[in-house]
Amino acid sequence: MPLKLPAKGRHRKSPSELVGVDIGTTGLKVVRMKQSKDDVAVISADILPPIHWNGEDQPERIKLPKNLMANYTALTVSGEKAVVRLLNLPGHVKQSELEESAIREHVSVNKDFRISFTILPAVRGKQETRVLVVAIPEEQAKAALKLVPSGPPAPFSLEVAGLAALSSFMHGPGGSMGQEALGVVESGARVTFLALFYKKTLALVRKFDFGAESLVQKVQEQLGVDRETAEGIISDGSFDISQPVHEVMDPFLRQLTISKDFVERREDCRVAAIYLSGGTNLSRYWLEEVKAAAAADVVSWNPFEGLSVPDGAYPSNLNGQETRFSAAVGACLGVFEGQ
Repeated sequence: MPLKLPAKGRHRKSPSELVGVDIGTTGLKVVRMKQSKDDVAVISADILPPIHWNGEDQPERIKLPKNLMANYTALTVSGEKAVVRLLNLPGHVKQSELEESAIREHVSVNKDFRISFTILPAVRGKQETRVLVVAIPEEQAKAALKLVPSGPPAPFSLEVAGLAALSSFMHGPGGSMGQEALGVVESGARVTFLALFYKKTLALVRKFDFGAESLVQKVQEQLGVDRETAEGIISDGSFDISQPVHEVMDPFLRQLTISKDFVERREDCRVAAIYLSGGTNLSRYWLEEVKAAAAADVVSWNPFEGLSVPDGAYPSNLNGQETRFSAAVGACLGVFEGQ
């Protein structure tokens, strides 16, 4: 269910092989994938050093090793300045009937933003049309595309990482949810996405300017340690930091509870489970806090499940960190699905 912000020179036909690159604060999550008639295979994957880029200044060029190289790339950005909205329009509206100017007005963005929108599958019995909208600053989009200015890999699509991760979820656990209501929390260093689905249809999506960076800073302040030590404490649980973690997470957790209750009342359902992806959920404290707030099962999921992953395609030194690749995998899957 990806929502693309088309790169310059968009191609008519989706490539059967490409490399997904999630441009993160802590590193580039890269996965090279290939679609065949029978399945989708992972050729190689890795986490490369981060690009020194603030989303506006002239960035470095992405340099990929040979094993991760493909002719085209699907890029994702964290979306710190992105606008993401799920609109509920009265009546049944066709995609061709939606005017960009009206959508811009609905989400309050001007021409300085690159915008894209798509109509979601209709919900039976409801006289409304749900439209998923995403917009990012034009300058940020251009800067991201400058990461691959010429030669392979050529940019094929540009997405917000949180939405790309939803594509990965729908290819995995979300694809078999049936009549259930499920949630997804995709959290990176500075941005966290919350999405709630009912009967395989997106019922709510929210973006929060909050992530692992806030946790690291809080632990540094509370314990008086350097950044590297703080990151280690968060991931391995060597100290009891439940109180400072709760303090930092509390505003997000309250919004998670409110959003879950809203969807359950609106759709007359119960959210059975929350699936977590992104690097933050490698911390047990994060999982425990989300589980307590959600009052539902909390599951950390692997975006490579359901894909063909031959021996050696995924580096053994990254075992246990598969969840960090959700956005990169989702970006590729979205292109393959031609959405």
